[in-house]
Amino acid sequence: MASSSDEWIELQNQTPSAIDLGGWRLTDGGDINVALSGAIPAFSYFLLERTDDTTIMDISAHQIYTGSLANGGERLELLDPSGAVVDTANAGGDGWPAGEASSRRSMERRGGTDIVGNWGTFTGIGSVGHDVSGNPIAGTPRQLNSMPATPTPFAKPTNVPPQAVLINEIAWSGTLASSSDEWIELRNPGAVSISLTGWKLTDGADISISLSGTLAAYSFYLLERTDDSTVSDIAADGIYTGSLRDAGEVLQLLGPDGELVDSANSSGGSWPAGRSSPKASMERRGGGDSAGNWGSFTGYNGDGLDASGAPIRGTPRRTNSLFFPTPTPTGIPSRVVINELLIRPRYDREGSGNVTTEGEFIELYNAGPLPVYLKGWWLDDVANGGSKPYDLPGVTISPKGFAVFFRTETKIALNDDGDTVRLLAPDGRTIDQISYLAVRAANLSYGRLPDGSDNMGYGLWPTPRMPNLPFEPPVVSRFYFGRPCTGQSLTLLTRAARSPAQAAWLREMYFVGCEIQVLAIAEGV
Repeated sequence: MASSSDEWIELQNQTPSAIDLGGWRLTDGGDINVALSGAIPAFSYFLLERTDDTTIMDISAHQIYTGSLANGGERLELLDPSGAVVDTANAGGDGWPAGEASSRRSMERRGGTDIVGNWGTFTGIGSVGHDVSGNPIAGTPRQLNSMPATPTPFAKPTNVPPQAVLINEIAWSGTLASSSDEWIELRNPGAVSISLTGWKLTDGADISISLSGTLAAYSFYLLERTDDSTVSDIAADGIYTGSLRDAGEVLQLLGPDGELVDSANSSGGSWPAGRSSPKASMERRGGGDSAGNWGSFTGYNGDGLDASGAPIRGTPRRTNSLFFPTPTPTGIPSRVVINELLIRPRYDREGSGNVTTEGEFIELYNAGPLPVYLKGWWLDDVANGGSKPYDLPGVTISPKGFAVFFRTETKIALNDDGDTVRLLAPDGRTIDQISYLAVRAANLSYGRLPDGSDNMGYGLWPTPRMPNLPFEPPVVSRFYFGRPCTGQSLTLLTRAARSPAQAAWLREMYFVGCEIQVLAIAEGV
């Protein structure tokens, strides 16, 4: 080149859609910190030239930057608008893995991830553009990278490059069917198939998986614990024994010569992502094994079913949910509340024919002006304990309307000695929760009065799908003349007490003894 200061950098969009670079940054963590702008069309290139647009005299730059690249090597990072590392060049930060200073030949990406074997030096074939002195550029700015003049014979490397295969997703908390139903996913991010013969995945303790088979380019490899029923409708590539500790541990992927290819949670502390309630896998954003490059399953774009037929909270053998846009819920966080709980039922409100604890219910109320669709949301009791979370069905609550879920369907037990009930969004956020202390009286509910308010109270009439009502026992005198209560007296009592449930409660608590007493109640209402 005309000058060693005439540096240039090229980005490539490898997707079929244009990418808006607004908010993206290219940085070396020092004097290069480029706020990118504009867009890269599908399968196209984006050229950055240092200082001015004369570095490549006959090819226009998309953007100009300041700062310089150290000839001794440094790390370049490409960050998306959220600050996540999307890609790197020379991740290790040592000497550049390719390129040549004396001849000014560029360092070219062969494809795949940022590992030494995926970089090469400009071959001299296919040069494009001229420098400010009219000399040919020793590279291919805004064009396909150069190809070798002659094919290079294939030779098996003695070591596999770092991150040639990634630990891509970990369901360390299991599934809704069982916390023991763990699964792990590997991914080949490169364009070449990789034989996994002789490879090992280990936590240094009870997990030591000998891998086998071939991992195709850009493909996934699914490991399920104990048997192939963990993800019931997606076949595993391998089965393993041992267990992942919920408190966190280090996973290592070792090549055939024992070399470290990749890791997950290398710090050995708590898992940097994933959730135990409701279950959610830990997903790789890309890049190295740093906390910022992991995220939790978002609740959207999942795949597969667990052993009980419930949706898997993750993306086994599929692109991670972090790479898809996450819908923003409208109106739900501040509008839908847990409105009423019946903790000790004594009446068959569900119509099952029996009066058992299965008659416990949780009622939701929509205090907003718009209908709310709750598919993908969750009901749960106390975090990390008690019952399993319940995945709400495709229920729409109309404005000022109710939705009721009995224990027969949720399997959520409301404990008499106190408990917490939570309403959770698909991404695990707590939208609403209410807690209560020990309950002694039967057939009275706990909830909001009036509906949707912040005023909580115990001792309401149980009113599933109806407005909450305070319990007001009648004042009666008990006269027993030996006459049994007749059908007429029951009719009057039902009218007086507003519902059959209240009538049943009054009879059970011995407020009613005979027809004369019932008439007295009716006359006083």
